[in-house]
Amino acid sequence: MADKMNNVRWFSMALKALIILAENENRCPSGQLAEKLESRSVYLRKILTHLVKADIIGAKEGRDGGYSLSKKPEEIQLSEVYEAISAETVAKDYFETEGKHCFSRESQLSLCNLQNEMESWILEGLRTKNLSDLIDQ
Repeated sequence: MADKMNNVRWFSMALKALIILAENENRCPSGQLAEKLESRSVYLRKILTHLVKADIIGAKEGRDGGYSLSKKPEEIQLSEVYEAISAETVAKDYFETEGKHCFSRESQLSLCNLQNEMESWILEGLRTKNLSDLIDQ
């Protein structure tokens, strides 16, 4: 379950990094981002890699390198960020009942369905928000 909970932290860290990038006109190196977020560069780069692959941010290597948004803040849906890092605000084994004989098959299925519904509610809500909603205008 620890891996699942890390995804929640990754989503939070990704959003915070995106806010900093949105408010920064120049490229921002991972070290500078990590310092502002009071995080380690290595940890942050793992998260940023997912955002680069999803074309939410761009990365440039070298002395003048760093990260910057690939899109305008109003074009970045929070659901896009959530899906890019495979975040799970509800860990997949949240309602896990394997090996617990007090739960009937129907109860196990109901809990699994509830978990899937919760995940869809979260995504549905995140689709109504974009990065500009999180930035002081």
